[in-house]
Amino acid sequence: METRTNQSEQLKQLVKEKYGQVAEGKDQNESSCCGWGCGCGVTDTVVMAEDYSKLKGYVADADLGLGCGLPTEFALIKEGDTVIDLGSGAGNDAFIARSITGIDGRVIGVDFTEKMIEKAQINAEKLGFKNVEFRLGDIENLPLSANIADVVVSNCVLNLVPDKQKAFSETFRVLLLGTLNSVTL
Repeated sequence: METRTNQSEQLKQLVKEKYGQVAEGKDQNESSCCGWGCGCGVTDTVVMAEDYSKLKGYVADADLGLGCGLPTEFALIKEGDTVIDLGSGAGNDAFIARSITGIDGRVIGVDFTEKMIEKAQINAEKLGFKNVEFRLGDIENLPLSANIADVVVSNCVLNLVPDKQKAFSETFRVLLLGTLNSVTL
């Protein structure tokens, strides 16, 4: 068990370092789950090469090219919803979700990379968004109350989480009862 815990912590540290470098612009995403160095060329490029720039709410400074597909397009987000974005990075999917929830909705992005949270907060402040917030936290132990979210989205992040059972347990914990069909990962 101790070896497994050490491996999990080592993986988390590696992910934090790598994505911290991406946030600072020191790494051009070659080694992210969907970066051009991963061999994604052999997969369905229609799904993997979605263009966010045409979506309402798109913020170029928040698009670091780290996702795969457009989870907000399939999440059944409605105006007024509370949306949680797991592994929110610089805020790309959170800002798209905000455009759907409207001013009466709320979007909370959670990421465990400090530099990503900083970048997301700067982006939100520049845009004057009052209903989008970003929290530093681990998907395996979300810094959120239970039963607060209508919808949970995540884009190419859960594959990096060592304990998927904890991650899914936390996801279901934060969802409002009766909305278990509103998870898009």
